[in-house]
Amino acid sequence: MPCIPASADNVATEYLQTCGQAPSPETQRGTSSDPLKLPADLPGTQTPDLIAPVRDKLDPQAYREELKRLYPELAPIQSDAKAMPDRSGTASPLESLHELARQNHPGLKVAVANVEAARGLMVQAGLPPNPNVGYEADTVRTLNTPGYHGAYLQQTIITARKLGLAAEAAAVDYANATIEQRKTWVTVMSDIRRTYFDVLAARQRMVLASAFFELTHRAYEAQIQLVTAGEAAPYEPLQLRVILTQARASVIKAQQESIAAWRRLAVAVGCPDLPATPIDGRVDCSVPAIGYEEALARMTAVHTDLEMAENSVRKQQTLVELADRQVIPDVNVGFVLQRDYTFEPGTTTYNLMLGGALPVLNRNQGNRIATRAEVVKASQQVQQTRNTLTAALASAFGKYEANRQLAESFQSDALRDQVRAYRGIYQRYLADPSSVSFNDVIVAQQTVAQVLNQYLDILQSQWQSLVDIGELLQVDDLMELGPLSVVASVPDVSKDLEAQAIDPIAP
Repeated sequence: MPCIPASADNVATEYLQTCGQAPSPETQRGTSSDPLKLPADLPGTQTPDLIAPVRDKLDPQAYREELKRLYPELAPIQSDAKAMPDRSGTASPLESLHELARQNHPGLKVAVANVEAARGLMVQAGLPPNPNVGYEADTVRTLNTPGYHGAYLQQTIITARKLGLAAEAAAVDYANATIEQRKTWVTVMSDIRRTYFDVLAARQRMVLASAFFELTHRAYEAQIQLVTAGEAAPYEPLQLRVILTQARASVIKAQQESIAAWRRLAVAVGCPDLPATPIDGRVDCSVPAIGYEEALARMTAVHTDLEMAENSVRKQQTLVELADRQVIPDVNVGFVLQRDYTFEPGTTTYNLMLGGALPVLNRNQGNRIATRAEVVKASQQVQQTRNTLTAALASAFGKYEANRQLAESFQSDALRDQVRAYRGIYQRYLADPSSVSFNDVIVAQQTVAQVLNQYLDILQSQWQSLVDIGELLQVDDLMELGPLSVVASVPDVSKDLEAQAIDPIAP
C-alpha cells in the first residue's frame, strides 16, 4: 500500500483530531495567511513536506519499514584514539612532560647556545690586543750598501683598566643570558601547563558530549517507538532528531578539539610527532588559593625581567666609566733590532719607540654623553618593567579570582540545582506524565549539558589564569602558590544521568 503524502500541518491536524483538539474548518480558513508561517526565502523552507505512512492502511512490518525510511540512522561517529587514548596504559604526569621538554625543546637549546655565546664575548672583551711583529729594512742602497735589516716588535698597552671595565660590561650580558635561559624555561613550562589543562578540559568535554549524545539517542529511539505504537504523531521525533544531530556535532567538535589540544601540547613539549597518550590529572582538581599582595611581592622579588633590567643599569654605569677612561691614551711600545750593513764589518743596532694618542681633538665627548643618557634610560626601564609586570599580574589575578568565585558559585548553586532540577523533572515525569511532558525532560537534560559545559569553561579559564600567574611569579610548581581549595567535581554523566534511562513508554 503506498504512503499518503501529507504536509507537516496536515499531519499535525490529523494528530490533533485523534486527541479531539483539531481546529474547526472555519479556524483553518482563518489562518490561511498565517503570520507564523516560515518565509519562502529562508534556507530550508524548500524541503519537501513530510510523507507520513498511515498506520491503519499498512501491515505492521510495512509500517515499521516506512518509519525506518522516515527516520534513517545518523552516520556513525568515527572514533579516534588520538582524541581519547586508552587509559589502560600508564598516564603521563605533568612532570614527565616537563622532563621531555628539557631534552627536546629547541627554544631551550637556543637559550643554552645564547649563554655560551655571551660567555665567549665576555672572555673576548677582556683580552689585550696582540703584538705586531715583522721585518724592517732601512736606508737600503745608501752608498750602494744593503743598509739596515732586522725585525721589529710592537705592542699597544691598554691603560686605565679599560679592558677590565669592558669585561665587566660583557659579564652583565653573560649574566642576563643566564637569566634569560631561566625565563625561557619558565615560558616553556607555562606553555606546557596551558596546553595540558586544555587537553584535560577537551577530553572531559568529549566524555560529556558522548554521554549526552547517548542519552539523546535513546530518547529519540524511544520517541520512534511511541510513533510505532500509535501514541505519537510521525513528525514528533523530528524535533528530537534535530537535537540528536546537534549532540552528534558536539561530539565531533569535542573530538577534534581534543586532537588539536594534544597536538599543541606536543609542540609545547618540543616533540610535534609525540603520539597521543593518557595524561594524569583532572581539570576539576584542587586549586591553590592566592592572595594578590603576596603574589605581587613575590613577583617583584624574583622576576627575571626585573633582574635583567637592574643588571642593565649596572652595565650602563660601567660603560659610563669606560667612556670616561677612553680619554686616557693607550701606550704604544716598539722595539727594532737590526744589522747595520753600511760598513764593514757592520754592527747590530736597535731602536726603541714609546708613544700614544694625544687627546686634544677627540676626548670621546659624544660617547660620554650617550652613555650617560643610556643610564637614565636603563634606570627608567626598571620602573617601566615593574609597571608592566604589575599590570599583567592585575589582569591575570582578576581573571583568576573571577573564575574562582564563579566555580564556587556553580558548585553551590547552578551545578547542584540544575542536576537536582533534572532529577526532579524526570521523577515527576515517571510518576505523573500528564503534568510533565517528555519535552520537559529533554529540555532539562539539554540544560544540564549547557551548565556542565559552562562549568568546564570556568574551570579551564581558572587554570589558564592560574598558569599566567605562575608564569609571572616564575614558580616551578603551581601548587606551591597557596593552600589548596577544593573544587566541585564535574559530575560523571555516564553514571549520574544515564542511570535514569529515559523511557517515555514506561509510564
